[in-house]
Amino acid sequence: MRLIVAEKPSMGRAIAQALGLSGSGRNAITGQGLAVTWCVGHLVEALQPEGYDPALKSWRMEALPIVPEAFRYAAIERTKDQYETVAGWLNRAEVTEVVNATDAGREGELIFDLVYRLSGCTKPVKRLWTSSLTEEAIREAFGKLKPGEAYAGLRDAARSRQESDWLVGINATRAQTLLMRRAGGEGVYSVGRVQTPTLAILVNRELELRDFKPQTFWVLWAKFQVPEGTWKGKWQQIADGETVERFKSEAEAKALAEKLTGHGAKVASVQAKTEKKAPELLYDLTALQKAGNQRFGWSAERTLEIAQSLYEKKLLSYPRTASRHLTKADVAKAPRWIKALADGQFNELEPFIQDLRKRWPVSLGKRFVDDSQVEDHSALVPTEVPAQGLHGDEAALYLLVARRFLAAHWPDRIVARTTVLTEIEGEAFKATGAVMKQLGWAEVDPPQRKAPKEAKAKDPDPEGEAPEEDDEEDQGLPPLKKGQAAEVLGFDPKEGKTSAPKRLSEADLLGAMQGAGRFVDDEALKGALKDRGLGTPATRAAIIETLLQRGYAERKRTALVPTEKGIALIQSIPDERIKSPQLTGEWEAKLESMRRGEAQRDGFMDEIKGFVRDLIQTLRSSAPKGVKRPVTGPEIGACPRCASTLRLRTWEGRTYARCDGSKDSDCPVAFDCDEQGAPAIRCEACQGPVREEKSGRKVCVACNREQGLNAPLPTPCPTCGEARRVIPSTRKGQWFIRCSECGVSEAVGA
Repeated sequence: MRLIVAEKPSMGRAIAQALGLSGSGRNAITGQGLAVTWCVGHLVEALQPEGYDPALKSWRMEALPIVPEAFRYAAIERTKDQYETVAGWLNRAEVTEVVNATDAGREGELIFDLVYRLSGCTKPVKRLWTSSLTEEAIREAFGKLKPGEAYAGLRDAARSRQESDWLVGINATRAQTLLMRRAGGEGVYSVGRVQTPTLAILVNRELELRDFKPQTFWVLWAKFQVPEGTWKGKWQQIADGETVERFKSEAEAKALAEKLTGHGAKVASVQAKTEKKAPELLYDLTALQKAGNQRFGWSAERTLEIAQSLYEKKLLSYPRTASRHLTKADVAKAPRWIKALADGQFNELEPFIQDLRKRWPVSLGKRFVDDSQVEDHSALVPTEVPAQGLHGDEAALYLLVARRFLAAHWPDRIVARTTVLTEIEGEAFKATGAVMKQLGWAEVDPPQRKAPKEAKAKDPDPEGEAPEEDDEEDQGLPPLKKGQAAEVLGFDPKEGKTSAPKRLSEADLLGAMQGAGRFVDDEALKGALKDRGLGTPATRAAIIETLLQRGYAERKRTALVPTEKGIALIQSIPDERIKSPQLTGEWEAKLESMRRGEAQRDGFMDEIKGFVRDLIQTLRSSAPKGVKRPVTGPEIGACPRCASTLRLRTWEGRTYARCDGSKDSDCPVAFDCDEQGAPAIRCEACQGPVREEKSGRKVCVACNREQGLNAPLPTPCPTCGEARRVIPSTRKGQWFIRCSECGVSEAVGA
């Protein structure tokens, strides 16, 4: 029997239907020597550090870095029943071959691989690879199954991405959190391989905006007239090869206006040119998410959710694509896609389809058809299934993709643009005009319209962005000839202000993540990082949502704005590499090379492990910046560890004492107490205050004795004199006394 493992129930049932299997089993569908079962997304997860050593549940700097010799995994508790179902099928005696039919991408490969390995299955694997869930596409892909090892590079890249994120995230988060807590920070400060440089982009823009000071300037407009009509031009001057068009003061602008008043004008030059713009490239996921945000205000996650739903309804091709091109094989299917649009619910597309049929056949050309630009999946397009019953967001997104696909078959948009220089006594005034000669593709797929400038001026952005006051506008120009005389109707000095940096919308941030090389200063590396973005099209939406969920950023109308916690985190991280797009982009490029079989997994993972060890060393020896230890709260005595002042604090309903670090800025002492500062728990040996860790361990902050274990009292470290901790051994009755500063330890007891 051949077992087919899909990623989701809906996809499993679609595969079963396409292969002629009837039934609607709860966990599997069988027949004709086949069985189809499914995951429900991820069924297996990597163990947390305490899964390797229970002592690692406690966050201690001396325990870092945590680098497992071999990663361990377990079934996710909430979906354990489904894991056991799939694992049971994998290990059935009658199953002789397994078909991996999860999503055709890195994450789908990981979902299958983790279940396959944890179940202990060793049966041969074939890979079903399809960019569409239509019956025709599934049957075609099923007839072209490849050995699982043909996708070894993809599997290695998937595992390496997951393990590298674990190593960086677990270690950097623990180290940074411990440092921030020493400085008075609260909660967890999560750090991630992709998350942190993405946050840095938002933070850097916010700091630019805060530091921005608008500068006032003046421009001078002149209005001209000839018998055929009027126009206006803005003063400009060429100085040392640069164009100058602003005055520093109103007096300068008015002085020039007074000097030129009463003089005639002549047309110094008329330059006309035709601008052609080819149809926009087809959508990949990132381009679609940007369009969804700009046109409808959708989050990147929402756009992906809608596209995934349309994919599972067999109406769109695979959404998590990074390509904006089609293959030659795709073009052969294009007539069926167009027919599906004609047979679908959207009557507004009918005039364009009829026009296209009259001109058929239409060649798309290399701009849209290039096999070398398609590695896993082609650009997003409609399928041969007509859309019926769509409404709301699904209808809007489907139309976006359909219009973009149809527009690729239309001619260029053509604009006739004219630039006129008019002179008065040697002073030049520039005017521009534009006439649409041919809408072309823009008739089918209209570009997003910008808000009128007058509306911007009346309703400035509430986030504090000042609009440019002197933007040149295209205007209707009368027919003009070089040397033609013109009457000057008057001058109009106008005040303007330089614009503040724009806060980033979700579309802006997606573009920044995609083109992360732009944020690298080194020019050589800019080229090396071209197209090596932060994350992948499939993961960028999740990264943005993670920043929002963890309180590092928030949405303010259409903008993404970092919170004070997010700003403090970025400012406090001493190692620039973890918050720079440079290293992350290079890693992503190496994962892509691994997918192609051009790089080895072992070498990449060795590099990650080396980076993590180096990073922890840097964090361990650095004090956080940007977060000052709070000195508020009433004094309740002296710290038993360093003799600084203990202060009473409250947070989320908890009352506790914390050392203010006035004598030792690294002192970590904090313990629960009542409103008068009396410790909630006292040490069984010295009666000092006891702190309770998340793991449940209770340790005296004065003598370091762990409570409830009849442990011996710790003695000062003979090497550095610092206080040591008592740690129970695996041997009953034996203990280790260990110094976290220099690592010296000794065994005591039985």
